[in-house]
Amino acid sequence: MLARNVLLVYAALAPFAPSARAEAAQPPVAVGGFVDLEWRALALAGHASHGPAFAAGVTLWDGTLRLGVAGLSRPGPWNPATFDVTLEPGVSYRGQHRLSLRSDGAMAGLHAALAFEVPRVSWLAVTLPLTLGYGGFGFYLYDENRRTPDGRRVSIWEDELFRGRDSFLGIVLDGGVRLALLLPERPWLRPYLGVYYTAVPGFDTLVRGSYSGLSTALGVELGLGL
Repeated sequence: MLARNVLLVYAALAPFAPSARAEAAQPPVAVGGFVDLEWRALALAGHASHGPAFAAGVTLWDGTLRLGVAGLSRPGPWNPATFDVTLEPGVSYRGQHRLSLRSDGAMAGLHAALAFEVPRVSWLAVTLPLTLGYGGFGFYLYDENRRTPDGRRVSIWEDELFRGRDSFLGIVLDGGVRLALLLPERPWLRPYLGVYYTAVPGFDTLVRGSYSGLSTALGVELGLGL
């Protein structure tokens, strides 16, 4: 009797339950949105550091293409490492011929990415992000050395001491590859790991031969139509 009643209830409710065919017939999200938030371990200027990065925009073609804006930062206060520089012969600053500098910088720009799920690996997706932006990176005097001997701005002294090779403003490229974990019960959430290369072309620094470098990232992507 119990089994008969269960079958009757099931038969009564069955017309109201969504069928697998109906779910499959639902069109994909044509246009959605996404936000990427991550923390990076940076090797810019040949030195280990860290900082935040982000991307945000729209998703197209059922999440295959993402377009928007992105940026990254290497905050100086969070990266207290110093870089020693010996001044040119005959040049000194507050009686010092060897100075200690800190570094920081950031960039932001237009972002594009291709994303696809890995065939036969239902839990993995790959994203290829690229950001073309404008940014500034450089080295600077800190603490007591920011008090210039003649009262002029410290940036003027830095330009003179380092012949303009202490900082950079210009085009910055940032691209890489990310591996994201797919969560069927939470399709709007994708934790990921990433590897990037940040190119700062034309910045022949006084401290390092190049400011460009690799980075790794731990992040999460949130959105609709991923």
